[in-house]
Amino acid sequence: MLKLLILILVFFVGPVLMLGLLWLSKWRRKRSGKRPPFQDQLLRSPGERLRGEIADISDEFSAYMMSASSVPLFLYCLYLTEIGKVPTFWLWIIGVAFAILFIWKILTLLNCRKDLRLGLAGEMATGEELNRLMLDGYRVYHDFPAERFNIDHILVGSSGVFAVETKARSKGSRGNRMDEAKVIYDGERLSFPSWVTREPIDQAKAQATWLSKWLSSAVGDPVKVSPMVALPGWYIERKSPDGVAVLNPKEVRGYLDARNESVLPESMVKRICHQLEQKCRDVDLWDWY
Repeated sequence: MLKLLILILVFFVGPVLMLGLLWLSKWRRKRSGKRPPFQDQLLRSPGERLRGEIADISDEFSAYMMSASSVPLFLYCLYLTEIGKVPTFWLWIIGVAFAILFIWKILTLLNCRKDLRLGLAGEMATGEELNRLMLDGYRVYHDFPAERFNIDHILVGSSGVFAVETKARSKGSRGNRMDEAKVIYDGERLSFPSWVTREPIDQAKAQATWLSKWLSSAVGDPVKVSPMVALPGWYIERKSPDGVAVLNPKEVRGYLDARNESVLPESMVKRICHQLEQKCRDVDLWDWY
């Protein structure tokens, strides 16, 4: 019994002690009353939500790695001390079961984090191109928090309000490089080199509809929101002029210039941006301090 207690102390009290020290450090920092010199909350950056999800997955991945590395040593010590006279066969069974569980979970976390990082990179690439439009008088907001979902980007200017949905997709490494980078859009579906989907189109439409209702209620006047799909890094071949605007982010400026229309007066632009900023200015620097 004494040997078992020693093993528990060695393998479990140590990590608990480290977590306790981290918690104590955060508690003392908040109790100190010190805060960053800049008190205002910041606007959300492209992929703000994805950054948080990636951080959570990285923390979970680290926890599983620590656990996975300690289990074999724990079983080996259990074998050496012969606690409870556990047969070697059952120790092997337990070890293999834990190995399968940890390998499956770690690979799942790695794949999920890889997909999130791709999505984050896509939103950052689109955000960088949209931010250039601020030189032309447009207002740009990123990662707008809605009801149980986020709108990747919102573009506001005299040409109107646009809800932009970014989709980052990996390209194939085989065959013709030009063909592997081309998406065919027929006004309803996106035909990538290896699959066809209309999910981004439907998603952009649904988000634009929701944002139109929310802004109309917030400002007290009807506000039309146009959907847009951004595919960073892809060349879009259009087979029909109909449907949602599907663009490489580098094409957005040209698309807006081609519209050459003014549908929103400056006063309405300011009212809309005021409502959007209230929702997007929620990044607390205290969390990073």
